[in-house]
Amino acid sequence: MSNINNLLSRLDKVRQSGPDSWMACCPVHEDKSASLSIRHADEKTLIHCFAGCSVQEVVDAIGLE
Repeated sequence: MSNINNLLSRLDKVRQSGPDSWMACCPVHEDKSASLSIRHADEKTLIHCFAGCSVQEVVDAIGLE
């Protein structure tokens, strides 16, 4: 399984928002609608929570390093 698929499989309500881009519910806070943006480009994965959760909090919450 690729790294991005591993990441996406650990999130809820994942939907593709564009080429190599997804939105999902943030696992850190109670999220009723998708506020977590995930983008995979140039062998890097960018994660941004629009509610303000840090990348480290998100990664810890889904059990990745």
